[in-house]
Amino acid sequence: MRSRTRPLARLGLARQLLVFQLSLLAIVLIAVTAISLEQTKNGFVSSQQRRMLTVAEYSAANPLLRSILAEGPASPRLTASVESLRTTTGVDELIVTDPDGRVLASPADPRLLRTTLAIGGGDGAWAGEAAIGSVAHVAGSVPVLGDSGALVGYMIAGRRFPTLGGLLASAAPDLLTYLGVAGVLGIAGSWWLAARVKRQTLGLEPEQIARLVEHREAMLHGIREGVVAVDTDGIITLANDSARHLLALPDDAVGRPVDSVGLEQTAVRALRMRDTDGKDTVLVSGGALLVLNQTTISPPRSKPEMVTTLRDRTELVTLQHDLGSSLQATNTLRAQTHEFANRLHTISMLIQLGDHTAAVDYIDAVSHDKLAQGSTVLTQIAEPAVAALLIAKTSLARERGAELRLTAGSALPRVDEILSADLVTVIGNLVDNALDAVTGANARRVDLDIRALPEPGEGTRLASVHVSVKDTGPGIDVDLIDHVFEPGVSSKATTLQNDAHGYGLAIVQLVVMRRGGGVSFRNDGGAVFEAVLPALPLVAASTATSHGANDV
Repeated sequence: MRSRTRPLARLGLARQLLVFQLSLLAIVLIAVTAISLEQTKNGFVSSQQRRMLTVAEYSAANPLLRSILAEGPASPRLTASVESLRTTTGVDELIVTDPDGRVLASPADPRLLRTTLAIGGGDGAWAGEAAIGSVAHVAGSVPVLGDSGALVGYMIAGRRFPTLGGLLASAAPDLLTYLGVAGVLGIAGSWWLAARVKRQTLGLEPEQIARLVEHREAMLHGIREGVVAVDTDGIITLANDSARHLLALPDDAVGRPVDSVGLEQTAVRALRMRDTDGKDTVLVSGGALLVLNQTTISPPRSKPEMVTTLRDRTELVTLQHDLGSSLQATNTLRAQTHEFANRLHTISMLIQLGDHTAAVDYIDAVSHDKLAQGSTVLTQIAEPAVAALLIAKTSLARERGAELRLTAGSALPRVDEILSADLVTVIGNLVDNALDAVTGANARRVDLDIRALPEPGEGTRLASVHVSVKDTGPGIDVDLIDHVFEPGVSSKATTLQNDAHGYGLAIVQLVVMRRGGGVSFRNDGGAVFEAVLPALPLVAASTATSHGANDV
């Protein structure tokens, strides 16, 4: 069921602001009106108290009134005299009482005659608010003294409180001024504020902005590629779920400096890189091979930001290398087939020439060479996949005019399938790089050492496998010392390359780090690479990944 939209939500931003401002203005005017009425009332009471007291004093001092009161309270001239004074002074009530407060004359309200009013009292004058009859008045009371100075009564002057309409009428000029000024300012301010806000929001209404934000959040958190934005100060301004997973970022990474969220320095440099010309770059981080594409954006009224898109290419690169290994194996088999065909032709020709003894000797020599080569590897290497790899690489080295030698101290028992696959990847890459390195060298030799290291005090339980590959090539160029394990960097050249080469050592480091091991290199009459692969499962080894990275 579709939810109903409130009428205010259907208004434009300018109208919403206008309605809000006018509502606020109405509330302010109501408050101002109440305050103004209260001030008017207080001003009325203050001014009328003084006036009523003056009227009462003036009337009490009237000689005629005093003489009439001296004749006696029942004098018929008293009411007429009091009414004349009331009309002259313009008050609403002018009342004469005896010393006990009993009304002797009340021309404006004869019903008060012979009633008692408790207003004033004592020998002094009094002014304030009082009820005369059932109506509230502002009253003033003064004593009336006879010629002998004796108290003969009280003179009370009163003015009724104005009604609400009267108070509004008296405050109307000021209220209309307030309303006019506030209305003009409110409307002008509302339109100006609405125009300014719409310029800042690119002309979008609030509900449109809300939908854009919702769509942006859904898109960023729904895509599989990681997205990270870093401004010129190195502050992370955006990181979606995939980026947090790929880079192992904490949940509060947004708003923090990029170098304070636990990333390696290579990752920090990559995220803050500038001038990449839109080219993809690669990064090994947390045991994954990531491909980065970066672009710089310059939001209005904000600092420029580097937006980085991350894609996990670990499996793809591994499959690509496996395919390359398969192609190398195919080439090795093709070379062996060619060699086998040549030997068959040789044997066939010896037989055709009738030199059977030479043919047999030739067959024995070839068989002995093959058996010696295979038996040497199989004696030291019990793991079938690694042994097969070494036999194939030995043949490949021979075809390329080089020599691959397994050291006498090498020994490897059978290992689990995962470790076997990782050893094949590491040894294959290191040997391939070594064979490429000795191409064109005077001495073309590659020494391979594989040793299974047991756990201390655990007998024969396997702890790790140590692999060392040494070649007689020119060694690692000094320009590449700090970049050997970076993807896209080839140890076969003297410059950084971003072509199809340069991923072998990156894959070696990736595989070793995922197992929690380490890989290192040095120059010693050629390049020497050493890798240590723990025999732990991948899950258990994940806790040691940071240690392996530090060893590298």
